[in-house]
Amino acid sequence: MILHGEEARKKILEGINLVADTVKPTLGPQARTAILQGNPPVVINDGVTISKYVSSTDPYVQMGVQLVQNLASKAQSKAGDGTTTACVLAQALCNNMSEEALQNITTTRQILQNDRDTILRNLDKYSKPVEDEDIGKIATIASNNDEELGKIIAEVFEAVGRNGVISVEESHGLHTEYEIREGLELDKGFLTHLFANQDNGDCLLEKPLVFVTNKVIRKFQDILPACEYAAKEGRPLFLICRDLQNLALQNVLANVIQGRLNIGVIQAPNYGDSQLDELKDITAVIGGRVYSDEADDDLRIVNEESFGSCDRVVIDQLKTTIVGGEGGNVEERIETLRTLYELGSNDWVKESISNRISKLKGGVAVIKVGAGSAVEMRETKERLDDALNATKAALDGGYIVGGGLSLIKASIGLGLASATTQSMFAPLKTLLENSSADVDKVFGDMIHEIQQDIGFNAQNGKKENLLDAGIIDPTNVTKSSLSAAFSIALMFLTTEVAVLIEE
Repeated sequence: MILHGEEARKKILEGINLVADTVKPTLGPQARTAILQGNPPVVINDGVTISKYVSSTDPYVQMGVQLVQNLASKAQSKAGDGTTTACVLAQALCNNMSEEALQNITTTRQILQNDRDTILRNLDKYSKPVEDEDIGKIATIASNNDEELGKIIAEVFEAVGRNGVISVEESHGLHTEYEIREGLELDKGFLTHLFANQDNGDCLLEKPLVFVTNKVIRKFQDILPACEYAAKEGRPLFLICRDLQNLALQNVLANVIQGRLNIGVIQAPNYGDSQLDELKDITAVIGGRVYSDEADDDLRIVNEESFGSCDRVVIDQLKTTIVGGEGGNVEERIETLRTLYELGSNDWVKESISNRISKLKGGVAVIKVGAGSAVEMRETKERLDDALNATKAALDGGYIVGGGLSLIKASIGLGLASATTQSMFAPLKTLLENSSADVDKVFGDMIHEIQQDIGFNAQNGKKENLLDAGIIDPTNVTKSSLSAAFSIALMFLTTEVAVLIEE
């Protein structure tokens, strides 16, 4: 079956509205939650998670649903937060398109692209760098105004630094706390998603043995002794190697799929001599040794001293986090690196060594999430993840005034009557609605004061300077939400035919 023109766009818009209306109540400090079917049911106010569960029995409407789900997920993966704002903006942009705009696609597309670029430039212009005292504010807002979580996140960043490594675990107690452990973050993800063993697509290895080499592994038999040793010890194996070639990789995956092997594999970071040096940094944290090409080590000869050990390893598509290394040689390694730093032949070498020292010194901050039930645990972890992502985004790209004001400020030069400007009011109106405020009255009173950062503080119900009140948003999160929303609007604009492929 095929739908054309207005009929097709009507169905797509219905799907867009369905997702946006479902996640809208989760925006702001007076946000509500959604209950997702499960055993037990999941109580959550995370927009990207809720949006994934939205569906329609009408296949044409479902196309619009999936359009928003896809781009919302991209916004989440890019900035780690801002999905709900992206959905609200996309809904407004699509609903504010006039028939005239829809009939004049070329002109409308150019207007939308120009408006988007103007707003993005203005957001950059308004952005301010994050000071240490701002971290707690950003984290608190992103965690749905949970001051306890905001305080913990601020303390964690103070402990490990702005570029420090942070891991999240479940606690057996009721309270959320953190500790600093030996550990590292490596800029290498798993070789293939087939190593993933978690619902979120990560590979998690608890109490693994770690086998480290800068050799290329061409045959499965070369690492079979290491695999057998780990299996005998009843522990997972984490393998770091220069490369695992096709035949060897296929054999490893076959054993994983059949449940005979619990393993995660990444390529060794860096190249050449630098690669061996970095592998030695890793073994200083986790123990064990490096099987190297330079020493002509035989991979098939293994014993207890061949392996490092740690509490856990988390591998995703882009990075690997090692938590709780049991090497005990970190300080000694740092002293060696400091000597090498002094002997460094140029600035590039010295900077590289300095970065390695910082990695080793920082360790890993582990936030242990406490809760009274599985439902509460999941909800708290979702909020914590959002807050961490938002904080990292702010540290990277700065912050802007929150409460929906920045989008309005950045668009107002387009003209108040502009469809784009009217759409940029949508997040603020949603915040007001979720706060049970009189939208028309509050909105009318503050419209002329927005440029002075005067807005509605949904937490206390007062009109005030939101920057002074600490109501701020990460610039990169807002930009990511905006870009995703415009992508949806541009796709909607050019949709003329909806084709249902019957199975």
